[in-house]
Amino acid sequence: MRHHLRRIGYTLLLLGIALGGGPFRATADEPEAVGRVTALTGHVVAERDGEPPRTLHCRDRVYRGERLVTSESARVGVLTDDVYAHLGERSALRVDRTPAESTDMTLEVGGVRVIDPRDAGSRARLAALDASAQVVGNDAEAYIFVEKTGPYAMLCEWDTPLPVARKGEAAVADPGKCVIAKPKEPLYVANAHDERLASPGEDACPLGPVIGSLDQHLSPADVAAGPLAAPWSGIAASQTDPRRNACDDPGSTCANVVVIQPPPVGGGFPGAGGAGGGN
Repeated sequence: MRHHLRRIGYTLLLLGIALGGGPFRATADEPEAVGRVTALTGHVVAERDGEPPRTLHCRDRVYRGERLVTSESARVGVLTDDVYAHLGERSALRVDRTPAESTDMTLEVGGVRVIDPRDAGSRARLAALDASAQVVGNDAEAYIFVEKTGPYAMLCEWDTPLPVARKGEAAVADPGKCVIAKPKEPLYVANAHDERLASPGEDACPLGPVIGSLDQHLSPADVAAGPLAAPWSGIAASQTDPRRNACDDPGSTCANVVVIQPPPVGGGFPGAGGAGGGN
């Protein structure tokens, strides 16, 4: 898996060059650019405080502090330094820099996949609500769900252990695992779902042979998955948390109905029996 991430890293480097990448330098007339759009489908906007939203297009720069927002059936991929983030539909992600000047991403709504093919270097930050992960050499995903008691975050990993922290707590998502961060519970680890958010080859901006060569650099699972038929499909309001039955919680009366919105692409949560799949 690490070998395929390194190859993805080489491809992302070529992708950045083809897009006119390199160091992003602010001018007197614009803020600091921290990334560039490398994949896009549907309507996606970037928001900054005090400014009207701007519609994003392939190869557009993304600026420090901007909030990327995808509409229904829309997705966007952004290359920031060597880190690639692919934001699912009906999602929002704020992009910035850490104090160490590495990539800083905060998921506010929905889900995002982050691929970092580096073997070393300053750790990127991937946050969801009040939980955050330190990323280097990871293939991670973050999700925000909403249930009756409020929103909670889930951070998952498929390549190398992902450290997650929240207000003095710490947990590790090993490959194939997720750290769940609910507001009134300690962090806990659960099995990851079977289906993934988009890979670098999906929704790619038209760049000829550079994009055409991406598939050979992806893992077999990424290539076999193909286009996602029903990303962020709905889940019935009568369904409960896919990992824990509400009745498992001490003091529960089993009367609260859990509503999860949105689930990972195509559903497929462990223990959900495939419920919540595509339309």
